[in-house]
Amino acid sequence: MMPFSTTVKLRGLLLTGLLCLATLPQNVKADNALITLLHNQVTLSYPQEVRFSQILQDAYSQSQYPIYPLGSALINPNKQSIVINQKRTVSRQLAAVNTPAAKHIVHYLNRLHLVYREDAVLDLNKVRTQPKLNPLVKGEYSLLLAQRPNHITVFDAVKDLVKTVPLNKSGELRDYLAQFSGVTKAQQPYDSVWIIQADRSIYQAKDLQWKNTLYFLSPGAMVFIGLPNLSDEHRDLNANIAHLFAFRLEP
Repeated sequence: MMPFSTTVKLRGLLLTGLLCLATLPQNVKADNALITLLHNQVTLSYPQEVRFSQILQDAYSQSQYPIYPLGSALINPNKQSIVINQKRTVSRQLAAVNTPAAKHIVHYLNRLHLVYREDAVLDLNKVRTQPKLNPLVKGEYSLLLAQRPNHITVFDAVKDLVKTVPLNKSGELRDYLAQFSGVTKAQQPYDSVWIIQADRSIYQAKDLQWKNTLYFLSPGAMVFIGLPNLSDEHRDLNANIAHLFAFRLEP
């Protein structure tokens, strides 16, 4: 059994490094912190660098609903070029593959809102009690405090099919794939998929037809059924696409 809280997380740099900007917009002074709350268009302004816990506390107080930390996002506009360049690279690889499924992925990527999400924990209680999660923040960011979704998303590139599947409290990956396919759990046709959890953990679930490993999905997770029969030249393409999907914002 592999609950989502214990999966291997493909992470980048530490939060403490990510929250230090190399360059700042001209309208933000060197030690200021300016946080735009995307869920209600409120702006939090601090005259000097501020602890992340203070930002979260102020943002939580501006929200009128229970916060879902796993799906929330701290967005760094100064690093958006990283997402843009990653998307360009993936798009070039998909153009080189040049199959209908590859074109379907390009079309789907163009529909998504992809932003650079910092590798930040957005659970206020955890940030308050764990100093390593509570750095000083300066610069300009956007913050989205999400509500808990009641679905997961499944995308099959070959079929060009995207569905939101209702959450199943007792369900695991095969249950969602069966519902997505309209067949029984034993008949679901997929043997390998990519899972992007709500907290941006990414891993591949393989050998689903004969292994009994269970994969549980967090609310708002995405399942990506990628390109089959890739050449050695493009063997990492599905992984690259999955990592790009981790930058999406839920609508």
